[in-house]
Amino acid sequence: MSEPVGVVGVGWVGLVTAACFASRGHEVWAMDVDEAKVERLAAGEVDIHEPGLAELVAANADRLHFTASMGELLAGARLLFCCVDTPPTYSGDADLSRVRAVVERLPEGSEHALVMKSTVPSGTGAAIRRDMPGLAYVSCPEFLKEGSAVDDFLNPDRVVIGADGGAEWAADAVADLYEPLGGELVRTDVASAEMIKLASNAYLATKISFINEIANVCEEVGADVTEVARGMGLDERIGGAFLKAGIGYGGSCLLGGETVLVRRDRELGPARLDELFGRFAREAGAGLDDGVVRPENLAVLARADDGSLRWSPVQALTSRPYEGEIVEVRTAAGAGLSTTADHPFAVIDPGDQSAPARVRLAGALTTGDWLPIVTSEVEQPAAAVPAPSSRGCGNRPEEPVGAISRDAVRRGVRGTSAVRVASVTRRPFSGRVFSLEIPAPHQFVATGGLVTHNCFPKDVSALKQLAGNSGYHFQLLNSVIEVNELQKRRVIGKLTKHLGALAGKRIALLGLAFKPHTDDMREASSLVLSARLQGEGAEVVAYDPVAEAAAAALLPSTELAASAGEALAGADAAILVTEWPEFAELDWAALAATMRSAVIVDGRNFLDGEALRAAGFAYEGIGR
Repeated sequence: MSEPVGVVGVGWVGLVTAACFASRGHEVWAMDVDEAKVERLAAGEVDIHEPGLAELVAANADRLHFTASMGELLAGARLLFCCVDTPPTYSGDADLSRVRAVVERLPEGSEHALVMKSTVPSGTGAAIRRDMPGLAYVSCPEFLKEGSAVDDFLNPDRVVIGADGGAEWAADAVADLYEPLGGELVRTDVASAEMIKLASNAYLATKISFINEIANVCEEVGADVTEVARGMGLDERIGGAFLKAGIGYGGSCLLGGETVLVRRDRELGPARLDELFGRFAREAGAGLDDGVVRPENLAVLARADDGSLRWSPVQALTSRPYEGEIVEVRTAAGAGLSTTADHPFAVIDPGDQSAPARVRLAGALTTGDWLPIVTSEVEQPAAAVPAPSSRGCGNRPEEPVGAISRDAVRRGVRGTSAVRVASVTRRPFSGRVFSLEIPAPHQFVATGGLVTHNCFPKDVSALKQLAGNSGYHFQLLNSVIEVNELQKRRVIGKLTKHLGALAGKRIALLGLAFKPHTDDMREASSLVLSARLQGEGAEVVAYDPVAEAAAAALLPSTELAASAGEALAGADAAILVTEWPEFAELDWAALAATMRSAVIVDGRNFLDGEALRAAGFAYEGIGR
């Protein structure tokens, strides 16, 4: 009889895992705390765009049991695959609050095994086993690629299974599940299995940044990076995978003049982010270019999910160079913040302020959104978080919140209230941006008492931070991150070479998603490019065959076209961002005639450059 399987969390990884195991004949119980999502899945509605996934769910509906009940999950299966989200923090540490919530709901001395597929740092398994010594724990990291996840799962190149003493039975059971799928089974200890996942992702990012650096040199000497990569990839020690030059992989922050209320030992008061970073960098003997410093005994005024205020330890302070668009968010109470366009904000329901906050990017905020704001006294008055200098954007209201219209502020009961967004404006910026990292729910009080959220990072910083936590300075990954940031600036430079100043120019983005065959917008390069183009004064229009709905909330100032032809009509230039197959099939000669000037930057070296030049385009590839 086939082993029943339990899956906790039915997002992208969880649903693929559940559907694929069901397709192999296993009874699968898939549990999620989002009851609305559970109901949709039980009705056969799949809102994740992944080729073949919806069909797989429909074909195996009789073996897929979706539930919001942990009890039903525990009764149905002994192997519980943990597939919950572990969103990264700017310092690179993973937010494990969802993983901990799963562990806390498991019974002590259980006959169950927790099989960790969520991306977690090395040491997570050891910590869970310390807290739950009777729980069998297996690390089984996922290596699925968006756009081919179903095929990757059913035809893996390798399956990593990590287990320590006492969990051998669980590791054997997991191996039995995967063995019929083929691929090499890697049996190892938990810490090594966790590190395999992090190291694999970091190495792939390193290869991308390496070939992008080679591409930049190729442009200087007249070489073709595609030919260089082809020749390199034939060496079996190197391989051709991820040796493809492009615009880089797809960070967020506040301006240095924004302030927070901090406490250290007996010191308490407001501090600017740039001055705070500089102070602790000096104490650590570091500089701005080090990017991350880890202060000791520093706490910041923060907001819990129920709206209450507390002092939360600062795990890291961050700094990085930034050139692009800044979003100035101003509220109806007068407070405001200046952030990068992709900086996340905690958005709350004014009618139920104790409900968990949603996260929305600064550039996607509208006047219908409500943000948390401090309206009561804590250990020191919230007014101790002042308006910033001219480098910021907000001003603390001169009158008490209670005197402001109910349409502007809805009073809360635990220290924070809800304030309506009054305006969201954009402007170009070049300089350093800053943030800080605190534990979940990652909401800290900033300028004027306005509550914001931790920044979002790049995935590769997870390993960089892990190394830093262990006392090792990972210089190679620092360089990988820097190369990736610079690569997007080169795209802007290619446009200005043909168009001059971009102010008033209409630029079309072809593709928005992180990669083809998915609607995932997390860390998509289009978010950065759109912000930087608009920061230069350009008008941006974009088309993506799948990701329009996901992109609309993140790119409110970008015009979304219904087709590639509509996006290109009247455009001064185009950038190919995502290599959707349909873009290679376009009638480029006909499209050139509809553009104001036929300029295209092929950000993925996906198109036939000679054919485009013959069609009348000024063609710019990467490293060609």
